[in-house]
Amino acid sequence: MKNCILLILGCTFFTLVSCKKYLDLKPDASIAVPETVEDIRGLLNDVSNLNVFASSLLENGTDDYYLDDNTLRNMNETDQGMYLWKKNYPAIDLSGDWYNGYRAVMTVNVALEALDRIKTGAESEKKIMRGEALFTRALVHYCEAQVYTEIGQAEADAKPGIPIRLTSDYSVVSQRGTVAENVSAILKDLNEALDLLPETAVSKVKPTKAAAYALLSRIYLSFNQYELAEKYADAALKLYRKVTDLNTLDLESMSPFPINHDEIIYAVYGVTGNLLLQNSANVNRELYEQYADNDLRKSAYFYDKENGHIGLKGNYPGTFSTLFFGLTTDEVLLISAECAARKGNLNKAAEQLNNLLTNKWRLGSYSPIAFSDKEAAIGQILNERRKELIFRGLRWSDIKRLNREQGREIVLQRKDDAGNVIAELPPNDSRYYYLIPDEVIRQTGMQQNIR
Repeated sequence: MKNCILLILGCTFFTLVSCKKYLDLKPDASIAVPETVEDIRGLLNDVSNLNVFASSLLENGTDDYYLDDNTLRNMNETDQGMYLWKKNYPAIDLSGDWYNGYRAVMTVNVALEALDRIKTGAESEKKIMRGEALFTRALVHYCEAQVYTEIGQAEADAKPGIPIRLTSDYSVVSQRGTVAENVSAILKDLNEALDLLPETAVSKVKPTKAAAYALLSRIYLSFNQYELAEKYADAALKLYRKVTDLNTLDLESMSPFPINHDEIIYAVYGVTGNLLLQNSANVNRELYEQYADNDLRKSAYFYDKENGHIGLKGNYPGTFSTLFFGLTTDEVLLISAECAARKGNLNKAAEQLNNLLTNKWRLGSYSPIAFSDKEAAIGQILNERRKELIFRGLRWSDIKRLNREQGREIVLQRKDDAGNVIAELPPNDSRYYYLIPDEVIRQTGMQQNIR
């Protein structure tokens, strides 16, 4: 494989320059492009690039955790600004939240261009690789849009979106499109990928049709388009519906989940920023106390720090070093349940929720739920969603979509050790959209978010 297939393309493209470039980068002239189908496969097998890009900003602003006064005091100005939802702060890409995403996009664009150029090789394999690349590009662009744009917000179509990179050509200057253009590009890639991906894969770091359906379901849920979210959730469940039974795990362990356990459909990770490190972040006490004693998630997810705080084990994917932001059966079941409840199908909503929770409670202790009231059903499912999917990169988008529903708005608050409110974020505030890194603005001249 020529030059070990670009020697982890993203690193070469992005870090072998004195000033870390984020977009519009000229590749090193000595780096070879893929020449064979095998080269392309090597490029798409770079898990550290294509499966580790999700932004920690999807969790930084949520209400599922807090910092004590001493920890907050010792954070840098950027992390303090993000934690306290300040309008302005030094917009430094500390955890690579922007860089990692666009590095992955650059990689799959090179792969897609090679697939168009190379005429040899099995068409069946090339079809799958094109599907993988398009799926990854759609997922990365969606994650970045969730962080930096008003995607999903009513009347936001003409608002600034993220740059949609469809080429590896560095001479094509990156500029922000509109939110509507972002949505169109993401859905185009994902729907095309859906037709190309296989139903099964040998590894959970490879996307499948079930993963594409699950991602479409996640996207439409975040847009408050519940009929489509349910449609794609149910399509995913027809292909894959395994759930991890917590009764089978060693819950006393600080790492109870095996790597790539049953309910993972597609594995994506994010680098844990300073705010979410185990020794920094404390789990929201009120949320923690909502878990019943026989709810095994209480011991699977959390541990007592023995200093008055509760910590997150942080190992849903079976690893300590990263947060898990991938696609899972539990998420899809909860989407199906919520959407069914919203249209009044309470029997289906209860069935889907029971299918999940039976595997999350101590054996023999769970009493199946039956719903008789639509609003109560929605409320309970939303609460279970928060408890099940904690620290999975979904709470931020959930808060934003619920803020668009009358009666479900959420006012976020940060408090000091004495319980005094030190910061507040009202619904639909412009601070839900993070500042683009200053270096990106300087290099490209694109418009900064106004908070």
